[in-house]
Amino acid sequence: MDARVETAPQAPAIRHQLRFDGSGGEYFKIWIVNLALIIVTLGIFSAWAKVRSKRYFYGNTYLADHNFDYHGAPLRILLGRLIALGLVLGYTATIHFMPLMTFAWVIFFVFASPWLVNAALRFNARNSSYRNIRFNFEGEYWEAFGVYILWGLLAAITLFTTYPLARRARDHYNINNHTYGSRYFEAKIPGWPMYKTYLLATLIFIGGIIALGILLSAAGIAGMDFKSMNPKQPLTMLRFMLLFGGAYAMLLLTLTTFTGTRVFNLALGHTVLGDRFHFESSLSTGRMIWLVISNLALTIVTLGLFYPWAAVRIARYRCEHVAVTGPAEMDNFVSESVPAQGAIGEEVASFFDVDIGL
Repeated sequence: MDARVETAPQAPAIRHQLRFDGSGGEYFKIWIVNLALIIVTLGIFSAWAKVRSKRYFYGNTYLADHNFDYHGAPLRILLGRLIALGLVLGYTATIHFMPLMTFAWVIFFVFASPWLVNAALRFNARNSSYRNIRFNFEGEYWEAFGVYILWGLLAAITLFTTYPLARRARDHYNINNHTYGSRYFEAKIPGWPMYKTYLLATLIFIGGIIALGILLSAAGIAGMDFKSMNPKQPLTMLRFMLLFGGAYAMLLLTLTTFTGTRVFNLALGHTVLGDRFHFESSLSTGRMIWLVISNLALTIVTLGLFYPWAAVRIARYRCEHVAVTGPAEMDNFVSESVPAQGAIGEEVASFFDVDIGL
């Protein structure tokens, strides 16, 4: 009689779809109050405005019927912005009054930027939670220096032919150093699909430049006399600059949305959490480009008032096309992921974390 080893059946994988329950009308009330208080306080309230906005979007984003939460302290955000503003003002003053010292600022930014990036990533991660468990970021300075500085120099030296690899290295660093409780995220992004994305973007850029040349030629045939463009005819120059600048800006916006969407799908699709949960993203590049361009047009036409609806449209579409696949017993996984560390150590570690975004 054959000996058979019985194994416990594995729990079937469940696809947990993200969901966004916010609305443009609700967010408009928050946004308009934020805007008014920012104006009244000469920008100081912007840190509190950011916390209110992020709490709204986090609180309305659901995974397996549980929402995310944001715990950022406005004073820490304000401190980070004051630091960033002070650096910008110092650099600007140096250019005007001591231009020979500008090189010293360049050296400073080269060595300070990895620390600033790590501080911002840790701040955002440690102040984000899901089901009362915090995320974290554990990247180190010299690893960040290699990813953001050395890889950037290599891309520049190789005329950006290695930029896709630099982008992949940055995404690996950002994802693989994030944790949820005691569980690490792990990304293994293939190289060729990343290269293919940027090759397609290059072809789109070349085609766009050709189309832009045809557009300008057609405008000249229609009556724009390019030979007459000189300082004595500023209106003609203005028409040309508006036409060229607007078309070029649309091309760049299309390219950044195209590459951003494809890279996001690629990176998230090759990311796992604790070897048990797999992520997937099926964002459409065409749909994202349409959302970004239409949002921009409607925001301009409404003098900025459409912005809350634009932000909600993007958030809802992203959630509709992002999902997590894993065991159904998410409660067990969450309880296993609670980090075992002291509160004092966490407070000391987070003391230097700031949000430097302006």
